[in-house]
Amino acid sequence: MVADRMELCNNAVEFKWSWVRSMLNYVENGQLQQLIGMIGGSNIGSGNDSWKWKYEASGEFSVANVKKVLNSVARVRPSKVFEWNNWVPKKVALVAWRAEMERLPAKLALSARNIPVQNQLCAMCGEYEESSEHLFVSCHFAQIIWQNIVGWCTVPPIIAFDVKDLLMLHGFSPGSGKKRKAFYAIVLVSFWSQSRLKGE
Repeated sequence: MVADRMELCNNAVEFKWSWVRSMLNYVENGQLQQLIGMIGGSNIGSGNDSWKWKYEASGEFSVANVKKVLNSVARVRPSKVFEWNNWVPKKVALVAWRAEMERLPAKLALSARNIPVQNQLCAMCGEYEESSEHLFVSCHFAQIIWQNIVGWCTVPPIIAFDVKDLLMLHGFSPGSGKKRKAFYAIVLVSFWSQSRLKGE
């Protein structure tokens, strides 16, 4: 243990070596001096070891302090952050989150990762390359699903050019905040359902 080899005497560190051989050769002695130089200046105190968070005077870690440190540096915040909805399970919302970043295993994405794909055309319509945007926005099967959701929720027709447009629909839908949250939950569940239909 470190405590067996180092001792704190008058605020100075003293080393207590216990060598099997009494004499060190030139190389070993050089390595020992290098080691002493590296650890000799260490600030070692008595007592039990503990973890300390260097960005807080008390040494205690907190998430709030991490946020404060991150906000103190000039970092670029994304223009739009994915909005999570606690009315749907995380695994359901994850599909929409990954679709927005084009991180679903659609044929085009797999091909871009050098995974052999025989046919890059959409499994549903067979007309266009299969990307997240096509699967959830452009594919006429997806458009039929969105039309049915619009009719069921009695909201204005959906005009979407990409996945982000679909994920922002609830902000423009009429009704109270609770209704908008419910509509957003339906949108997220629709992403998950469509991905299950398409085998993502």
